[in-house]
Amino acid sequence: MKETILEKNNHLPYSLYDMRVNEIQINEDDIIFIFENGYIKMEEPYAQFEGTIIIKNVDYDFCSVHLLSRNGYYGRFNGKKLDIKEFVREFKQYSFEIVDELYGLNQVQYSGYLSLPDKEDVIACSMDLYYIGDLIYITKE
Repeated sequence: MKETILEKNNHLPYSLYDMRVNEIQINEDDIIFIFENGYIKMEEPYAQFEGTIIIKNVDYDFCSVHLLSRNGYYGRFNGKKLDIKEFVREFKQYSFEIVDELYGLNQVQYSGYLSLPDKEDVIACSMDLYYIGDLIYITKE
């Protein structure tokens, strides 16, 4: 018999944990994430660098943003599902704190909390993105 092992962890070059996105730009088939203070390099000394992420060749038919409960409460809630272009049009000023990042075959999911200037409570938020190009980290190192 032949055994095939799926690699559990690919080494990610940077961590987005607790990093804040304060702008998302749509540039034709690409999505650009602008970070407030960049992100952390995943090798010692774990320095933080200013940076952006470009996701190339996004398939917008399979991208969505879920706005869930305030403060991430469990139980019943009223939520909202938007496509990523609608999210970018609707929200001009915000801070999206990424708490979890998941990567799969041509997919990325960023989950965390959305802060809006006119709201005291944060909103649990998840962004699901499908792409066929590259995910590019651009840093000022």
